[in-house]
Parts: sequence; C-alpha cells; structure tokens
Amino acid sequence: MPTKTTGSHHGFALGRRIVELSEAADWDRARLEWRIEDIYIQRKPETCLCGHFPINELCVLRNRKNHNRAIVGNVCVKKFMKLSSDRMFAAIKRVTADETKAFNVHVIEHAFAKRWINDWERDFYLDTWRKRKLSARQMTKRREINRKVLARVRTNR
Repeated sequence: MPTKTTGSHHGFALGRRIVELSEAADWDRARLEWRIEDIYIQRKPETCLCGHFPINELCVLRNRKNHNRAIVGNVCVKKFMKLSSDRMFAAIKRVTADETKAFNVHVIEHAFAKRWINDWERDFYLDTWRKRKLSARQMTKRREINRKVLARVRTNR
C-alpha cells in the first residue's frame, strides 16, 4: 500500500500513525507538527511506529501542537519525517568508535538543551569542536564531555 508521500508499506504505516497522533488530517501538514525531543541507542531492539523491527537508533518525537509523543526509528525520521537525526547518530557512532573525536553542533546543542552538559561545557565544545590539535587538558575535557553525552544516549530503556 505505498503512497506518493511515504513510498513504502512501512512509510504508509508510519504516516497513518503520525496523522492519528497529529492535529492535521493529512501527512504533509501532520509531519511538520513534529520535532525531535530526544534520541537514544537501545541495546535491546524495539519496534518503530511504522512496524519495522528491529531498531536500535530511536528518536522520541513530540508534537508541537498537542504534545503527543511518538518513538520512531532513526531511518524513518530521516526518510519520511525529513528531520536531521541521522547527523546526530553519525556523530555518536564516530565518537563511540574514538573518544578523541568531536561531536557535531547538533549533538552538542541537543545535549545542552537536555541539560546533559552545562554552559561552560557547551561553550568549550563549540570553541574547540573543529580543532584537530587540542592541548592535553583540552583533550581530557573533550573526552570527559564525550563520555557524559554517550552515557545519556546509550541506554537499556
């Protein structure tokens, strides 16, 4: 049952569920009501709102108009909702593989908005995230912040 807007069976199921949880009555307007509230990596696979299983990279979406909440897989968020969760998950994977690497601005702003990091840590990170050569103290601080953020996105929810 693919549709022009969603393009697949899973996309159709996601679109139907998102419209049900939205104020708007059609997919094109309904998907604009949603924003990413949180992201996390689940060790135990879950099922996306579209019905796809297994998924480990999850996004908690919040409807701006009615405050409904939906948990959707990262692939669906990128492909159908057109939100930028993929950049955040790519940065998380990069830092997970090498703690000396830097998160991108999307992850740092998300971590700050969630109060996982404080003002000073955010400012420090934004001042140094593009630098390749950090002092030993700066690298220690980057790794400390990286571990703090990674602890919040890796979960056993």
